[in-house]
Amino acid sequence: MVGMLPVGTRPDDPTPRLSFFWSLPVAELDRAAADEHAWRGSVGEVWPEAMECLAGTAVPGGLAQARYRDTVHSAWHRGRAVLLGDAAHAMSPQLGQGVNMALLDARALRDALRAHGSLGMALEQYARGRRSHIGIYHFWSRWLTPLFQSERDRLARVRDLVFHPMSRVPGGRGQMLRVLTGTRRGWLGTMPLPDAFLEALDGCRARQGAPSGTVQLAPDR
Repeated sequence: MVGMLPVGTRPDDPTPRLSFFWSLPVAELDRAAADEHAWRGSVGEVWPEAMECLAGTAVPGGLAQARYRDTVHSAWHRGRAVLLGDAAHAMSPQLGQGVNMALLDARALRDALRAHGSLGMALEQYARGRRSHIGIYHFWSRWLTPLFQSERDRLARVRDLVFHPMSRVPGGRGQMLRVLTGTRRGWLGTMPLPDAFLEALDGCRARQGAPSGTVQLAPDR
């Protein structure tokens, strides 16, 4: 996989910036870093237009290495220590849910601590509730990784043939949006969004001139 993602500007620098992504097997990382000329040639074969953006940059040696793995813990807490975010449930970034899940962890932990006088009961509620939500995301990210980031070209062709029509099937787009917005629970369930969040969302739409309720991701409030 190769790609670029606009990431905006820095407070002290108005220059627009891009994040560059390049996937390869872990076994090839050292070889790619040792031969910059060959690496640039490989990127140029796949995406010639990207070479202009990479001119003058310290690649591949300057790229941060991210090695994907699933994190599944039998216990999310011990004593007064508790896991949240990637420490509790790291997964490959195919669904782009790392920040979403970490924020939901924080909210769930807050709610559990407010609801129980016992720390042990609060942490059990937190872990149980978050596991029931995270499970489907672990599953999908694990099984989508070979479709997006591997050398299995046949799987990529199947992905391209299937995913686009699925987004056009009645109900298909809504199901995909629920996964990508972090509101899917289990195979067909939906995690209701708090009323305060929906009201804030309506306020944002109103300021942008869009009618309230234009996009309804979680109707079962």
